[in-house]
Amino acid sequence: MFKRIFIVLSLLLSVRLIAQVPDTLYINYYVHAPFAYPEDGIVKGIESEIMNEYILWLKAKKKITVTFQYREFNDFSSFYNATRTAPKNTIGLGSATINQERLKEVDFTKAYLKNVAFCVTNGHAPDVKTKNPDEIVRSLGSMSALTLSNTTLSKYVNELKKSYINDLEIKNVSDEVKILDEISKNVLVFGYVDAIGFWTYLKKNPQKFLKMQRILSQAKEELGFVVPKGSQHKALFDEFFSGPGGLKSTPTYRAILEKYLGTYMAQNVAVN
Repeated sequence: MFKRIFIVLSLLLSVRLIAQVPDTLYINYYVHAPFAYPEDGIVKGIESEIMNEYILWLKAKKKITVTFQYREFNDFSSFYNATRTAPKNTIGLGSATINQERLKEVDFTKAYLKNVAFCVTNGHAPDVKTKNPDEIVRSLGSMSALTLSNTTLSKYVNELKKSYINDLEIKNVSDEVKILDEISKNVLVFGYVDAIGFWTYLKKNPQKFLKMQRILSQAKEELGFVVPKGSQHKALFDEFFSGPGGLKSTPTYRAILEKYLGTYMAQNVAVN
């Protein structure tokens, strides 16, 4: 009898929590193609399409009908800070890496994408076929590395320096495009870039001769949506995406990734 009462109370509590979800969802987004970007008055991209599926799921599975308002940001710091301090009925689409420092300030949904980083050299540079220290030094030891300061990309470059090339010269630049531009012009520089950034660059610059050093690729980070601390949308999204029959296990998820990234890149970054 007690067990039955407990179950009923739990169900009532769940219904109450769902009823308390506000009927307006504010969606902050950082303009960063192909993740989220405006086109012809509509927000498109991987993150936007996943969010559309989430809103449909809320209505179909939880009987929650929400209206939504997109709010655009062209600077990541402004996007992050606005989302961190926003009302709890806010979700941030920012191609944001989940890390321990950010988790002190915000919550993240389950990861919707792996953040793969490629080590890229000029196409004329020698191949690094194994992680043998002698081979890495022979292939990259005479080069300098380009990176973005205070990022996971710089962390990977510094790990390479610590483990294999102690005298590696590291230069900071302002963005990934500049890293790739310099590498395409100079066989004596290399760097780490995000896989999707690399893919986007090659689409726009098919004449550039660049090479992925696959053996040195990194896939230690994941991307998630940012939500203010205490938001009910964290638990709801996690169920939608990773629960039984969740989006990540469906053909729809892969179709969204392949639409924007192609089959090969989708296979590299899809979460399992």
